[in-house]
Amino acid sequence: MPHLRLLDDLRADLRYAVRTLARTPAFVFMAIVSLALGIGANTVVFSVVNALVLKPLPIEQPERVFFAQRQTRQSYPTNSFPNYRDLRDRNTSFDGLVGYRISPIDLEKGGTPVRTWGYLATGNYFDVLGVKPALGRFFHAEDDRHEGDAPFAVLSYDCWIGRFGGDPAVIGRAIRLNRTPFTIVGVAPKGFRGTELFYRPDIWVPMMMQPQIEVGNPWLENRNTLNTWIAGRLKPGVSAGAAEADLNAIAAQLAREYPQINEGLRLKLARPGLVGDVLGGPVRAFTVGVLALAGLVLLAACANLASVLAARAADRRRELAIRMAIGAARGRIVRQLLAETLLLALSGGAAGCALAFAASRALTAWQAPIDVPIQFDIAIDVRVLLFACGVSAIAGLLFGLAPARQASRTDPNSALKAGDGAAVSGRRWPVRDVVVIAQVALCVVLVSASLLSLRGLQQTVSMPLGIDPRGVTLVGFDLGLGGYRRDLGIQFQRRALDAVARLPGVQMAAYSNSLPLSIDQSTTVIYPDDQPVLKTSEVHAAVRYVVSPGFFPTLGIRREQGRDFDWRDAPGAPRVAVVNRTFARTIMRTSAPLGRHFKYGWRADPIEIIGVVEDGKYQSLTESPRPVVFEPILQSYNSTTTILVRSAQPPEQMVAAIRQAIASLDPALPLYGAGTVEQMLGFARFPSQAAAIALSAFGLLAVVLAATGIHGLVAYAVSRRQREIGIRIAIGAGTGHVLRIVVGRLSVLLGIGALIGLALAVAAGGLLSQIVYQASPNDPAVLGTVVAVFLAVGFMSSWAPVRRSLRIEPMKALRPE
Repeated sequence: MPHLRLLDDLRADLRYAVRTLARTPAFVFMAIVSLALGIGANTVVFSVVNALVLKPLPIEQPERVFFAQRQTRQSYPTNSFPNYRDLRDRNTSFDGLVGYRISPIDLEKGGTPVRTWGYLATGNYFDVLGVKPALGRFFHAEDDRHEGDAPFAVLSYDCWIGRFGGDPAVIGRAIRLNRTPFTIVGVAPKGFRGTELFYRPDIWVPMMMQPQIEVGNPWLENRNTLNTWIAGRLKPGVSAGAAEADLNAIAAQLAREYPQINEGLRLKLARPGLVGDVLGGPVRAFTVGVLALAGLVLLAACANLASVLAARAADRRRELAIRMAIGAARGRIVRQLLAETLLLALSGGAAGCALAFAASRALTAWQAPIDVPIQFDIAIDVRVLLFACGVSAIAGLLFGLAPARQASRTDPNSALKAGDGAAVSGRRWPVRDVVVIAQVALCVVLVSASLLSLRGLQQTVSMPLGIDPRGVTLVGFDLGLGGYRRDLGIQFQRRALDAVARLPGVQMAAYSNSLPLSIDQSTTVIYPDDQPVLKTSEVHAAVRYVVSPGFFPTLGIRREQGRDFDWRDAPGAPRVAVVNRTFARTIMRTSAPLGRHFKYGWRADPIEIIGVVEDGKYQSLTESPRPVVFEPILQSYNSTTTILVRSAQPPEQMVAAIRQAIASLDPALPLYGAGTVEQMLGFARFPSQAAAIALSAFGLLAVVLAATGIHGLVAYAVSRRQREIGIRIAIGAGTGHVLRIVVGRLSVLLGIGALIGLALAVAAGGLLSQIVYQASPNDPAVLGTVVAVFLAVGFMSSWAPVRRSLRIEPMKALRPE
């Protein structure tokens, strides 16, 4: 039967391919390693894209769930809780809208409080998402109607296993959260971690328990406080566009009802999982850009192998001609050559999947160097495996087509007459040369991207931050979670500062609610004194910190005008603030704002500016200069506290001493975020570091591939032209003439490939800017370094075969084989 004969032929071709490849183990090893690196890099990057962009949330019908983000002059993920209620109750497009918020929670188990992280979520959260409990039940909308009436808790599956030993009897058990009694009512299913892909909560608590969870900071009825994320499930048959129009019609109503707060309010629907477009847009751009560069690595590996296989096909030209002369069909020979490339591709794909699996496990185990449990679940699933198989097949075709095409055009008569040493083609640009040019061009692009990423990392490390992190140690705690009310909290903060300031080796000490470039940032709206009433679209926003006296010198923030805070800036004294240079220029519209006033609301009390500090970086390293305001913490109490200490003592010693000093005041108060400011900055620098690591790996692979390709090409040229070189040496050719024979054409190919690669790197500036901070492919230092790298690679990789060509002895070269 025809199909059985085809299977027999296929088995025979594969057996022959195995025998043929077994005769060249060095080539096979090089090919598999090259493919494993190329396919592995693509599979790892695709697994990240799959986890963060393609894979839906583990909920019922995830395609109907959308994130609703606030649209003003910028996209903000948060809305006020009163606005959420109005949107929930008035819309006609959603089966349900949920509100939620990330929050730290102190969990007391066995009398010892442990800092955990969870969600404050509206009662309909689990029902709208369509999630079923692994144990017990979830809280529901009827449980979450009035403040303080729903002391229920739902544990994540990981928390249930890790903190409660997977005990089924945990349902109904009483626990204390922020020193308030709660009852465990259920356990979430395994793998469900809420509506954000990057966050791993331990616990869910009803939204109406917010005053008990965030003690001293009630905001549920405050329409000015934007603390709520909103997501919703569309009704069947309702499109995202129609639902967005419905929400914006309600937003227009809210703007008319509350013009000072909601004027210009618009909402946009986005994919859930990465705080809408706030993280989703940058993450998608970054991962797709890196995936494109990973694809270039694979293309470079395929080009490398294609050139080597083309050379092998030229060496086997006589063998293939003999097989054709005795009756072998061209199609059968092409199929056998493709069988060899298929075996190499599948072997390289298997090795690449093994590398990708190891890398994905490492990425999943990675945790951000901050207190918040940020972690990604990067898994090798069916979609990733199918991608790896597809990439392997495409790779096999890419590097196998050139030698197969070359073999299909072999003329047995001319091949047998010419012998083994004949040139394969008389064309000016044979396929092998074109492949070399393409390989060099791709490698130049990858090395340029690698150097740009390193340049970007250097800029993030050396750029002025507006602070001096050297020698500064920090420890955080939250007095609200510890049950402290305002008066007691103010007293404890002052006692803690005094205790820390007395420690040996402490030069300066202060405290604040947050730090620049930490993950905990807040913004507020500003009304200048000469513009008491503004439309919402005209209001400026500023980053806001509350700090103690001594904060600026302790953190190394340079004061340019006015004075620092002191302990007389207390409740009852005139309200004062220190602003940065951008605040003075853009909001107060002056370079000398001392004595001017502003407000946080058009009805709020005026605040006098008493000082100006230098600009810095506050929310990200890539931000443009933004307005910032600092307030004295005695006038704007905040229970979230970060103790700062500048000292020449070793950080580990200083952290231990600070912990001991605070424990002497309250042994039960949980501490978090202990370390140095340099360590805290690691999270802000992580995007640049990730880009540098990924692109440096790609650049290194490109250099290795270029080196092996150039070495193979020169070695092949020497071996094929050994007789010619011997004859030329015998008739008096000098060293320069031999070098022109060996590397002359190679130099032309490398030059053409490098020029094309540099042009592509410059043209790809838009793509690189999505990945690398302040990417500029026109940077002379980058372009010069790329040229120097490839000159060095070309010299070192061709040195051995060139040296061998210069040592050819004419008598041995001319001796018959």
